[in-house]
Amino acid sequence: MNVLRGIGVLESKILMLLNCHPRIFLYNPVQLKEIVEEKFLAAVHALTSMSKSTLEKKFDVYRRWGWSDQEIHEAFQRYPSCITASEDKIMAIMDFLVNKMGYNSTLIANNQVALFAQELLSQGLVNNLKLSVLFDTSEKVFIRMFVDHFINKAADLSKLYKEKLKISEKKLEGS
Repeated sequence: MNVLRGIGVLESKILMLLNCHPRIFLYNPVQLKEIVEEKFLAAVHALTSMSKSTLEKKFDVYRRWGWSDQEIHEAFQRYPSCITASEDKIMAIMDFLVNKMGYNSTLIANNQVALFAQELLSQGLVNNLKLSVLFDTSEKVFIRMFVDHFINKAADLSKLYKEKLKISEKKLEGS
């Protein structure tokens, strides 16, 4: 808690985290600070890279797919760069995941691994991903099965995954 207080997280947000996500407080304090700072920088970069009207247009794209404002904000908190993609790319990804893969759009909002699935498929690394693989597999197992497994075929895959999810394999193995 002191780490979060020390970097300016409001007491109300700390209490919400404690209530909703108590596992966060099991992290090594140094590692937790690095994660929060990394997420914060990614969020600041995402928000400052566009005007408010552009940001609102991107939010509108997610709303057209049935996402509530809360789901948009939660997805942004987990995956800040989800708003840095163009409106066309957001539409293409959502179209692919919902219409071609058959995923419920609100499940995508709550599972950042699904946003990486299109990249695996578009690179021809996998032919089909079942919904259960995306939503029932922990991130650690997903990394082992779909990122590490294809590292020789797509060297940039690990970097891409880290960019898209803003986590590293080392942090996952430490949890």
